[in-house]
Amino acid sequence: MAKKKIKLLTSTVFHWEDGSDETTYDHWMNGATAWLKAYYPREYMASVLTSYMGKTEKIVHYLSACRHEGIEILPPDINESGKDFTAVPEGIRFGFAGIRGVGEGVGEAILAERKKGGPFKNLHDFVDRVDTSTANRRVVEALIKSGAFDATGYTRRQLMFFVDKNNPTNILDAAAKRQRDRASGQVSLFDMFADVEGSGFDQDVPEPDGVEWDRSMKLAFEKEVLGRYVSDHPLGPYEYALSQARDFQISDLEATDEVVDARTGSTTSRPRVEDGKSIRLAGMLSSVAKKSTKTGKSMAIITIEDMEGEVSCVVFPNLYEECAATLAGNVNDQTGESEGDIFVQVTGKLERSDRGIQIICSKVSSLELSDRTNKPKIVEVTLPSHKLSRGRMEKLGSVFSRYAGLDSVEILVRSGTGHTMRMTLPARIDAHNQIMLQQVRDILGREGSIALV
Repeated sequence: MAKKKIKLLTSTVFHWEDGSDETTYDHWMNGATAWLKAYYPREYMASVLTSYMGKTEKIVHYLSACRHEGIEILPPDINESGKDFTAVPEGIRFGFAGIRGVGEGVGEAILAERKKGGPFKNLHDFVDRVDTSTANRRVVEALIKSGAFDATGYTRRQLMFFVDKNNPTNILDAAAKRQRDRASGQVSLFDMFADVEGSGFDQDVPEPDGVEWDRSMKLAFEKEVLGRYVSDHPLGPYEYALSQARDFQISDLEATDEVVDARTGSTTSRPRVEDGKSIRLAGMLSSVAKKSTKTGKSMAIITIEDMEGEVSCVVFPNLYEECAATLAGNVNDQTGESEGDIFVQVTGKLERSDRGIQIICSKVSSLELSDRTNKPKIVEVTLPSHKLSRGRMEKLGSVFSRYAGLDSVEILVRSGTGHTMRMTLPARIDAHNQIMLQQVRDILGREGSIALV
């Protein structure tokens, strides 16, 4: 059998250049894929992400998969990114083609100039070297918003000021003029002596001022051009509050678990979350699409996201009437548009169909994410010294190990003289799990107690 050349690698399929039947090579492909994932995980996932460039839903799924496998997704970098997603020692670097407003052609021009003239020193150096008709204002602004110049030491806010068209000294107009002069054969003193140290004709580049946009604005711009939060996430600081407001991460809805048959020893895969199961999810609103039923009543299809994924949720008329204000969030009196991030908790049934996964909502409520709600609890277990034994501590440890979470545990032992010894255990538990709390009470008996502080 003649050897055939691989054209493209995705997570499950090889495409052969001669268009032949792929199933002939299924066994070989599965082995090759597993080998690549095991020994070259960053390179493999970079290839997968590149193959789905422009398909937001797939990109979101595989970005989440990277995070679960401990592979960090890095923002674009003007001196390290390639045209596509690229494996680097620290993780996977976003490519120029994945930035909205940049694209493959501009990416290739950037790479060509970088190869010719070496790394870009800063934004000023970049706009002077790359043709401004290719790297125009829209392109440069997209690169800045994506974080491509972060490593040069300047904040995104200051970089945007450098190219702001309302700034009379913006560097794009100045660079465009210099490039036109060069094209017409006019050589300025700047061009002649710019590279001569101490000549006085080197470019005047201001020092970094360290002043950045506020966190929400910075992330909003990043998502605008990358389609996804990369350097950070609005929900990032609120991991604890989210864990208390939901039963599952959104990525769990697509996950499967291997189940071993105790009788035969065989394994089967089953969804982590069963169809029809009523669950709670929590996150931020990505979109709200208002619709009308045949009877003219209003409803909505909303998309919520957490740091692991996103999912569509159906809000039927009766519920929509109750939660419309929650879905609108804070509304600007002048523009009538929602302002700021909207955090919600939804309760509903999971439904899988040929349209994908969605939640049929029975409840939608506003979610408070703040320093107050985000503070983990301490579970205080108090018992008299004569009840402290190795056996009892092992039983408590066994219970705590079954209910993992983000809350801490402290053991308070009261002596007969009235003194109290306090011990902090290394366990992290879910302090709100009522089954766990009751099992601890059963172990302690009447003389012990448990409390949340």
